[in-house]
Amino acid sequence: MDALKFLIGTWKTIGEMKEVDNTTTPFEGADSYEWILEGQFILHKVDVSMNNEKVEAIEIIGGLDVKTKRYKMRSFDNQGVYTEMEAYIDDAGVLHIVGDKMRAKLVAGDGNNMVAHWDRSEDNQSWESWMDVRFSKII
Repeated sequence: MDALKFLIGTWKTIGEMKEVDNTTTPFEGADSYEWILEGQFILHKVDVSMNNEKVEAIEIIGGLDVKTKRYKMRSFDNQGVYTEMEAYIDDAGVLHIVGDKMRAKLVAGDGNNMVAHWDRSEDNQSWESWMDVRFSKII
């Protein structure tokens, strides 16, 4: 779990979601990551506004599979959606997140900034750009 310590903190979140018709929907708010259960897991909270609507989610990150070096991720949002994903860190230090019909790359900057790019797919083979997110550390 130590490899994920760069996530810990509260972050100002600014991004945009690409719609199917190629328009974009901006969003902003905050994300926070904190150690829980004696450092065995990370609790990730999302609180953003999109189209004047509040979007909230919680996610638990942990459960490292030693063989595959992948972390389990489970998220729940205020729309009633439950998602399972996995994450791994490549040799360049980029955090990759992979789920059904979605994937992301999160790049940590100088310790006070991160950027994430999300793609989506209908078949897990052909991908299109979905979201771009910038994080600036508040705490």
